[in-house]
Amino acid sequence: MALDLKQGISKQITKLNMKTSTFLEENKIRTYIATLEADIQELKMKAGENGYTMWSAGRFDVGQLELLYQEIALKQRQIQEQEQQMKELIVKNQQVLGQGTPEVPHSPAAPVPPAPAGNVVFCPKCGEACAPTVNFCKKCGNKLR
Repeated sequence: MALDLKQGISKQITKLNMKTSTFLEENKIRTYIATLEADIQELKMKAGENGYTMWSAGRFDVGQLELLYQEIALKQRQIQEQEQQMKELIVKNQQVLGQGTPEVPHSPAAPVPPAPAGNVVFCPKCGEACAPTVNFCKKCGNKLR
């Protein structure tokens, strides 16, 4: 009986450790994705400003903008890779814990706006950037504190 209790506790601790490490890894990926999305928005603004400046000066050169476009495409590919990593992480976690069909988060249909400047708290459930003073996520309602 004591052996069963010890094994049960050990199994629960292992599950908790697995869930915690998965949670931390997911948040790290979400934060990185949010950073990449903010970088993309910044690059788009820069490309627009450069394009308008060249156009207004009467010497529009797509070649100068192409480097910015390539950098945007690279960051978009990095976002896709990170989303795939998160899906694989969730599937692996579900398999290790012996749970049924994994619940894989879907990427949002609309682009996520860049994170506001200053202190920001990211929702652990949906990855939404929230003000540090709020208690609940404005997107999904998850408790932040």
